[in-house]
Amino acid sequence: MRPTGCTRTVLILAVWSAVSTLLHAQSPESLFERANAAYQSGDFAGAEKLYRQVLDAGINNGVVWYNAGNAYFKQKKLGSAIYCWEKAKRRLPLDPDIRANLELANLLVVDRIEVAPEPLFVRWLNRGIHLLTPEQESWAFLLLFTAGGIFAAIAIRARRPATALRALIAAGLTAALALCFAGSFGWKAYESAFLRRGVVVAEKADIRSGPGTDNITVVTIHEGMQLRVLGQTQDWLQVSLPNGWAGWLPSETVWIL
Repeated sequence: MRPTGCTRTVLILAVWSAVSTLLHAQSPESLFERANAAYQSGDFAGAEKLYRQVLDAGINNGVVWYNAGNAYFKQKKLGSAIYCWEKAKRRLPLDPDIRANLELANLLVVDRIEVAPEPLFVRWLNRGIHLLTPEQESWAFLLLFTAGGIFAAIAIRARRPATALRALIAAGLTAALALCFAGSFGWKAYESAFLRRGVVVAEKADIRSGPGTDNITVVTIHEGMQLRVLGQTQDWLQVSLPNGWAGWLPSETVWIL
């Protein structure tokens, strides 16, 4: 028996409804809501999996990274939690909860490596550079560049010397601020390309003198340790600790920031 036109319409609507429901169930927004619900119910492993699906869908959002870090931390996965919170801090650098969680987590890291403190000026400069995200800095540069052009045009066309002088000073100040934002943006780009950092996510890992288990162990480190990534060969990463010690780690033990 062949379906009538009405029957075909009903079937098409049913299929469309099922497809729409499936697509909505897998949308990043729906996954995020389900992840939050799982976290609130105490299913931290399920929440972690759903947050990862949101991130894998391309939603590179600070709130999602923060919540994912919380889910890892509740499962006592310290390294993974620190990694997620560091990713969140790069997108929400002024968020106090992220900073507080990172401070607490870093106190729980087993390894304590003594390094000479940086000069106060360097610490303040580094904090200022990472005060805003690259996206925010690009918008600030664009606005300041536009404002500087407007002030310069006013200075050129002003008939009164006092007005021209004030506009010229304003143009100079906005230009100087724009250059600061451009320099900060450039430094972030340099960091991203050449100063890679990573977080140890394995419970413990042996830093070896070369890439391979046949090389001697230089030192054993534990999850949560942050280090610089100097290079990579096959399944091994060349890394450097904060005190300058260098060696090789299996790539699966480190998540690169």
